[in-house]
Amino acid sequence: MLEDKELNNVTSQETGDDNNQYIQALNELKAKSVDREEYDKLKAENKKLLDSIVNGQEIELPKQENKPSIDELRTKLFSGESDLSNLEFVSNALELRSQLMAKGEPDPFLPVGNQISPTDQDIAAAEKVAQVLQECVDYAEGDSAVFTNELQRRTIDVKIR
Repeated sequence: MLEDKELNNVTSQETGDDNNQYIQALNELKAKSVDREEYDKLKAENKKLLDSIVNGQEIELPKQENKPSIDELRTKLFSGESDLSNLEFVSNALELRSQLMAKGEPDPFLPVGNQISPTDQDIAAAEKVAQVLQECVDYAEGDSAVFTNELQRRTIDVKIR
């Protein structure tokens, strides 16, 4: 009987070690493996590239946008050195806002101050302003005069007495 208990202990230890080895091997495989969807996508892109080379065709490369940095946008907007059209100014301001918020910084369209904390109304108003400005930029399709007209059409002029 004593031999059976010792044999069971040795067998259970070996089984535990084997399980740990299997788990470790599986973890290594997962770490070195690529997602099947990503692999298939890359394989399809490579096939398209090979076919274009074999057939002498040109392929359309994805366009990479060269977005200006936050510092470049700030310089364009606030240095006073460049003459920006209304469309260029608003486009740059929207891009700056987008990049700042993507970095986790506060929305530059919100009020700022020592004794000011933006309310939900402030946040909603800032988002609405950004949305309307973006709609005007999209509508203008690069024409600053069209942008200015659309912005004036959509803006309520408040008269101060």
